[in-house]
Amino acid sequence: MTKTKMDTNAAFQIGRENALDALEKMGKHFDDNEYAKDGVAGLLVTVFSCIYALAPTKQDGDTLIALAKQFALEEME
Repeated sequence: MTKTKMDTNAAFQIGRENALDALEKMGKHFDDNEYAKDGVAGLLVTVFSCIYALAPTKQDGDTLIALAKQFALEEME
């Protein structure tokens, strides 16, 4: 694996690509969408737990989650 010269955009893209890979891999386990939402919920709980574990404060974790939600909503427009 080649290391990428790191900056904010590169780190963001690495996180995004790995999340998409995880969702694609997870999607292979569901024949329909009935339980896919439960799989996504499990993924989100794990990600949120990591955010709160690594953030210096709960407020910092909340801020990061809010920022990510804002980016996601902007992509949907």
